[in-house]
Amino acid sequence: MNRTEAGAVHRIVLIGHGNISEKYVAAIARFPERVMLVGVVGRNAEKCRVFAEKHGISVYGTSIADVAERSGATSAVICTPNALHYEGVMEASRLGLHCLCEKPMDISPDRQREMVQSCRDHNVRLGVSYMRRFIPHIREMKNWIDSGKLGRIMVVDAVIKHFRPKEYYDSWHGTWELDGGGPFMQQGSHLLDMVLWLAGGYREVLTARTFRAYHDIETEDHGYAVIRYGNGAVGMIEASTASTGLKKEYVEITGTRGSMKADYGGIIGFHVPGEEKPDWPLAKPNDELFVDLLEDFLAAIAEEREPFISGEAAALSTELALAIYAKAGPPVTLDTR
Repeated sequence: MNRTEAGAVHRIVLIGHGNISEKYVAAIARFPERVMLVGVVGRNAEKCRVFAEKHGISVYGTSIADVAERSGATSAVICTPNALHYEGVMEASRLGLHCLCEKPMDISPDRQREMVQSCRDHNVRLGVSYMRRFIPHIREMKNWIDSGKLGRIMVVDAVIKHFRPKEYYDSWHGTWELDGGGPFMQQGSHLLDMVLWLAGGYREVLTARTFRAYHDIETEDHGYAVIRYGNGAVGMIEASTASTGLKKEYVEITGTRGSMKADYGGIIGFHVPGEEKPDWPLAKPNDELFVDLLEDFLAAIAEEREPFISGEAAALSTELALAIYAKAGPPVTLDTR
C-alpha cells in the first residue's frame, strides 16, 4: 500500500471504536485539508457499523487488511484495549500504514520491541499518545531541569489519586490479560511517562507495594513505589483508583537549588531562591493535546523523522509499571472489617 507523500492528504483508519476513539475523530476534524477519516475497524461488527454511521465513515469492518484496502488508508490510529495494541500495530505496519497508538503501547516489553522493529522494517512511523508531554508548562519544567536551574535533582515524587466506580471494572479494565495492571499500568501511565521524561528514565525500583483497597478486581487499585531515576534522584509514585472523591495528579521536583510542583493545570508550587517565578504558559484543554499529538504525527511522516513520543520512548513506562509489579508481588486485599 502506498504511503502518503509530503503535502498529500492523509487517509486514516481507526482500529477500535471505544470512548477514546471519539477524541481522535474530533482531532482529525481539525485538519480538513490534510487528513481524512476513511475507515474504522472493530471486533464487534454491529458496534463498528453504528460508530461508522454516527461519524459518516463509509468503510468499516472487522478486518484491518480489508478496511485498509477498501479505504485506501495510509495511516492507522490504534484505540483498542491495551493488550490488543500489538496486533493492531503489527498488522497495520505490515500493510505499510503509519501507526499512532494509544497508551500504553503494549503491556509486554517483548511485544513492544516487536512493534518498534516492525515499523522500522516497513519504513513507517510509530507514535504513542503520551500527549501530556505537549503541555506547555510541563515542557517549561523540563527546560528548568535540563538547564540546571534547579541544581542537582534529588527527589522526584508523583501522585495520581483517582476514583473509579465499581461499574467501571465491569469490563476488560482491572484484568491482567487485557488491561495489564491497575492504576500503575492504566490511569497512571501518562504520569509515569511524564516523570520518566523529566527524570531521564529510571535505574531501579527500590521498593513497591500494591493493594486491592476498594474494588474486587484481579489487579491493584492502589499502590506505592520508590524509584531511583536515571538522573540519580529518588522518589515515590502513588497510584490509585480507590481514592473516593479525588481527582489529583501532580509531580514535585526538588533540586539542590529549589523545588517546583506541577499538575496538568499549571505550576502549583515554586521555590527557587534568587529566581522570580516566571510567567508560565497557560494550560491546554485535554482535547487540544490530542490535536498537538496528531499534528506532530503528521509532521513526523512528512519530515521522515521520529514522532515526539516515539515507540522506543513510550515503551519505558510499561517497563517501569511491570518492574513495580515484580517488586511488589501480588496485590494485598485490605481487610475491610
